[in-house]
Amino acid sequence: MSSNSHLDYVAEVYKERDCDRPPELHEREFGQPVFIKKTVDGTEHAVMGVIYDTQLVDPDQGRTGPRLAQDNQAQFTPGYIEERTTLAGVALLGTAEIAEDRGIQEPTHQMPRWTLEVEDTVFQCPDQVTVSFHTVDDQIQLAYMDRLLDIAGDLGSEVIVALIDRLRGMLPEDDPNQRVLDVVEQNVQWQAREQRGMV
Repeated sequence: MSSNSHLDYVAEVYKERDCDRPPELHEREFGQPVFIKKTVDGTEHAVMGVIYDTQLVDPDQGRTGPRLAQDNQAQFTPGYIEERTTLAGVALLGTAEIAEDRGIQEPTHQMPRWTLEVEDTVFQCPDQVTVSFHTVDDQIQLAYMDRLLDIAGDLGSEVIVALIDRLRGMLPEDDPNQRVLDVVEQNVQWQAREQRGMV
């Protein structure tokens, strides 16, 4: 794992040689909620995030062509990752305490205070945990939305809509929060059209 900022991380997707069962495509797709476990002062927390981007790294690309060197000098060649890999951009959304039943409690959409480590593992977030993180007093919350729009840039509105679609599918059809999600989605799409200069 590496980072672009305190809230923007890049995680390498495990391959078959790295673990018993690498994540399948649907488990690491755009808009997938994820979490990272962190123990702070003896309390286990989940740092919540979402996959907002992916990158393919192919070390063979760029190896052909001229190399920068002068007579009697070693060649200058940039460092490369030695094998093909997939990287996932993860935007952090907030935190929660991990409860004894492995669910979460005390969710907050405030900026996480802790820095992630290079060796931290990113896990796919179960649906129930995703719903719990987004629900405060039975009301859907997306208080991280402005930060996520900043981090994800041009993909910001699309990742929020993808998250809303996921939440919509996790809630009962007659849940009053469905209407809240509809309104938020309409607002996000309207703002995206305005920014692109479309009427």
